[in-house]
Amino acid sequence: MVFAEVPRSLEFANGVFLVLYALSLSELAAIRTGWKRLLMPVLLISIGTFAVEWVGTHTGFPFGAYTYSDTLGALVSGVPWTMGLAWVGVIISGALISASGNRWLRALETGVWVLLLDLVLDPVAAARGFWDWADGGPYYGIPTANFVSWFIVGALLSLLLPVVEVQPRQRWLALRLFQLMLLLFGLLALKAGLGAAFRLSLLFIFIAEGRVRLDSRRQKPAI
Repeated sequence: MVFAEVPRSLEFANGVFLVLYALSLSELAAIRTGWKRLLMPVLLISIGTFAVEWVGTHTGFPFGAYTYSDTLGALVSGVPWTMGLAWVGVIISGALISASGNRWLRALETGVWVLLLDLVLDPVAAARGFWDWADGGPYYGIPTANFVSWFIVGALLSLLLPVVEVQPRQRWLALRLFQLMLLLFGLLALKAGLGAAFRLSLLFIFIAEGRVRLDSRRQKPAI
């Protein structure tokens, strides 16, 4: 996608990528929770976000008026079947980076990480025709309500995830996946001439790195 164009016959790989992304983050989360405790929250997040996307495409609430193409997977009543899984990956990623033992503080921080990712992801997705915005907005033609809703949906649905102590390696791996997503969409933004989104991707990569490193230093035992 960065160095060439994906032929139409291979566009199914976009959906496969989202499935593997969700499975990767779920596997990381399951290290501490176990699959039995994680399976139901993952299903609820997937179903809940798909329902929100369905409402959004049919009513324009809460994200704004938009329509999907079939680039991310076959459409089910106007929504790619992979979208619920994509949300699973994004929300778990934010929750693992937060690593807070307080459910509500973790939810707020998860919402922030979800929002930061979308600030880079959404302009690229629109430019590549993953979905189309009808009404426009101040940031690359995207409604402000979309970003507010990403924060709210990400924060609220992260409350479904079990609160457990996140191991350092588990957190670092989640951080790297988050940064790689930012890098991927940042480079695609650069390719599409979306300079502001590219610069934001670099900024958010450094912010996420600093957030986790700061916590790691605080947790080191005093000598």
